[in-house]
Amino acid sequence: MAYCPKCGIEVEGDNRPCPLCNFHIPKVNESEEAVEKKFPKAANPYPVHLRRVLNRIFVFVSLLVFVSVSLMFYIDYELNEASTWSRYSNISVMAGWGVLYFSFGYVQSYYKVIIGIGLIALALLFGLDMFSGSLDWFVPLAFPIVVGTTAIAVSYWSLIRALSVRGFNVVGFFFIAVVILSMWINFFINSYQAETDLINWIIDTALQLLPVILIMIYVKYLMPERIKQKISRKFHL
Repeated sequence: MAYCPKCGIEVEGDNRPCPLCNFHIPKVNESEEAVEKKFPKAANPYPVHLRRVLNRIFVFVSLLVFVSVSLMFYIDYELNEASTWSRYSNISVMAGWGVLYFSFGYVQSYYKVIIGIGLIALALLFGLDMFSGSLDWFVPLAFPIVVGTTAIAVSYWSLIRALSVRGFNVVGFFFIAVVILSMWINFFINSYQAETDLINWIIDTALQLLPVILIMIYVKYLMPERIKQKISRKFHL
């Protein structure tokens, strides 16, 4: 129902003269749904465009990998009537393709990326050692080094997230992780060469960690604040 805006009586329709005062009643929208004015959604088309470009590049690289692997296997088989040198090159190319898959952002979880790359490295090293005729160095050397590297990387990322580490502390923890990793690798290399001395290994580890700890203490408590801010702006820490 409509009402006359002049005399106020109820009329049966709008956009017609009022029967009492003959005032022309304007057209009124009788829709019960309120028309809500909204600002248009701000959408950034760049991520979608970038994802589309990356997908095309990855598909092209995947086709190139498939063609190259097939071609190397065919050439090797034609020349030697068996798969000889192509085994090494093909497994290396496939491992590189696997790392590229994680690098293109198809897996969002950092934990899955770290573990996935670790598994690819294990598969690559296992294949290279197995193709040589016997597993000489994979079990005592490659396996513990890759597993240790993966575990240190996962622990580092978990520690950064759990403690909400920011700024220079991220760099400090990173250097500590690198030192621990280098000593881990050094330990198994020396074990593989039967030259491991546990006491000397512990001393070497402590001596390598000491400069990193001293640098972290200096940055945390002794470095002037203006220099910290300047470095933070420079390197986006």
